[in-house]
Amino acid sequence: MTAPRAQNPLLDLGFELPFDAIRAEHAVPATDALLAEASAALDAVRADVSPPSYANTLGAMEAATAKLELASTVLEHLESVATTDALREAYNQTIPKTTAFWSALSMDHGLYERVKAFSLTAEAASLDPTRARFLKKTLDSFRRNGAALEGDKKTRLEAIDTRLSEITTRFSQNVLDSTNAYELYLPTEASLAGLPDSAKVAAREAAAAQGKDGWRFTLHAPSVIPLLTYLDDRVVREQVWRAYNTRATSGDHDNGPLLQEIVALRAEKATLLGYQNFADLVLESRMAATGARAREFVDDLVTRTEAAFAHENDELLAFRRELEGPDAEALSPWDVGYYAEKLRRARFDFDEEELRPYFPVKGVLDGLFAIVQRLFDVRIEPTTLPTWDPEVTTYRIVDPDGAHVATFYADLFPRENKRGGAWMHPLISAVDGGPQLGLFCANNTKPTADKPALLT
Repeated sequence: MTAPRAQNPLLDLGFELPFDAIRAEHAVPATDALLAEASAALDAVRADVSPPSYANTLGAMEAATAKLELASTVLEHLESVATTDALREAYNQTIPKTTAFWSALSMDHGLYERVKAFSLTAEAASLDPTRARFLKKTLDSFRRNGAALEGDKKTRLEAIDTRLSEITTRFSQNVLDSTNAYELYLPTEASLAGLPDSAKVAAREAAAAQGKDGWRFTLHAPSVIPLLTYLDDRVVREQVWRAYNTRATSGDHDNGPLLQEIVALRAEKATLLGYQNFADLVLESRMAATGARAREFVDDLVTRTEAAFAHENDELLAFRRELEGPDAEALSPWDVGYYAEKLRRARFDFDEEELRPYFPVKGVLDGLFAIVQRLFDVRIEPTTLPTWDPEVTTYRIVDPDGAHVATFYADLFPRENKRGGAWMHPLISAVDGGPQLGLFCANNTKPTADKPALLT
C-alpha cells in the first residue's frame, strides 16, 4: 500500500534524517514524485533565456536535484546497512529510474552549453575557489559523461549506464547474500582448540541467537578472522577459507556472468566516450591519471616488495618446520594467518588478544576524537538522532565559536543485513556555510560479554 505524500518522510528530508521512519513502501512513490519535481525544475533552467549566472545556472541545477539526490542517497545507504527483502525489492525498482535521470542529465547538451556559456562570463572568472572548482567539476562531468555525444551513441550510453547501475547493485547484493548463506556449527569445546575466549563467547552467543547448540561461525569478519588466525583444526580452517574466497561464485548468487557483463559494458562505455579503456576514464580526474600509470605503480610495488615477500614466506615455513618437523608441508593460504600469529608470539611475545582489554570501542573513539579535536581545534560531542540500528551512534562537530559545522553517524559493527567493508558516505554537503552531514560505516570486532571490542 502506498503511503500518502504527507506520510512519506523521503519527500521532505531535513538535516535530522528520519532513518527510523523510512519504510520500503516509501521508496518508489517518493522517487517518482521527486523525479517529476526535479525534471520540472530543470525544464525551468533550460527555458531561462536570461544571461547565465551562477544563481540561474549551477545554483539552479543544484537546487533542482537536491531533494532527489538526498533521498536516493538515503535509500542506497539503508539498502546497504539495514536491508530487508522488501527494501531491496523497492530499491531495485528505483535504480533504473534514477539512473536514467542522472544519465540523461549528465548528457544534456543544452545544459552543458549553458554551463559553458556561464564559464566564459566575468562572474565565473571571479568565483571563490569552492564555486570555481564546482564549475570545473561540472564541466568535466558533462564532458566525461557524454554531453557532446549525439544520436545513437547517446542513446546507447544511457542504456549502458542504466544497466551498469542495476547489475553492480545486484553484484553487491549477491556478495551479501552469499556471505549470509554460510554458517558453520562446531559441536564441542574440543573442536575449538586454539581459539581465544573472546571468539568462543561470540560463537556461542551466535549459536544461541539462532536457538541452536554448539558454536556458530559465519563469514563475517569478527567470526572468520579469529577462526583463521587461531583455530588449530586445519581442515576447518581450509573449509572456511574456501567458503570465504568463493562467495558469490555459484548457484543463485553467482556473480560470474555479472562480472563479465560489467567488464564488457565498462569497456564499451569508455570507447563511446573516446577513452582507450575504462581505467583511463575512471582515473583521468585522479592522481594516477591513466591506467598505464596505475599499472606502472603496481608493477613497481611488486618489484620492490617481492624479495621481502619471499623472505617472509620462507621464514614462516621454516618456523612451521621448527614446530612440526622438517617434513611439514608448504604453507597453504589458510595456514598463513595461523602460523604468523604463532611466530609473533614466539619471536616477539606479542599476542593481539592480550591487547583487547586495553582497546575498548569507547576508549578508541575517545582517543581518536581527542586527536581530531587537538589538530583541528573543534569539539566532537555525542548527540541523539534517529538511526537505522540501535548500535549506531551519532556525533556533532562544533567549532571554537560554538557553531555547529558537521554531524556524523558511526556504524561500527557487522550485521547480516549490512554489506561488508568500511566506508564513509556524505549525506548533506555544506550549503551557504551550514553544517555537513555524513556517516562512517565499518565492520570490526563485536564486543562480547567479557571482552571489549578491539578496533583495528
